Amino acid sequence: MAPDIARIVPSPRRWCAVAAAVLLASGCALATNSQSPGRQQITSAAPAGLGRVLVDDHGRTLYLFAADPPNLSTCFGACASLWPPVTTQGRPTAAGGARPGMMITIGRSDGPPQIVYAGHPLYYYQGDTGPGDAKGQGITQFGAPWFAITTQGQIQATGSAHGGF
Repeated sequence: MAPDIARIVPSPRRWCAVAAAVLLASGCALATNSQSPGRQQITSAAPAGLGRVLVDDHGRTLYLFAADPPNLSTCFGACASLWPPVTTQGRPTAAGGARPGMMITIGRSDGPPQIVYAGHPLYYYQGDTGPGDAKGQGITQFGAPWFAITTQGQIQATGSAHGGF
């Protein structure tokens, strides 16, 4: 008895569903990887109302999480989805006032090594959509506040996404 061809060859509808799932998964991976494009350069800029703070080489503001102990990230899962870690493939470089001697990397169980500046693991904020955005400044999420970080490795205490502290 010959095998039923409908059981062996998936229907066009099933092929479309599989292709859509693959494209969706690829898009999610690309969106995440676009924030860590290989070897990272840390520099500085002055987003409106903040003064000089650390940014990446695309002008995206970098943040610290006040709950992190020195040289250790506590942001994983849902936290890392909203506050993606600043990661690198290779030793990060410094420019524009960022100090190379203040940078190290730490391992992460969920991806490439994360950049740490003056003991503070660095993060992006998903709400920042372009260079110079600092919408994450002063927000309290996941149990503690988030702040931009100065080139001296300190919390940037001015400015807030909420108009003040």
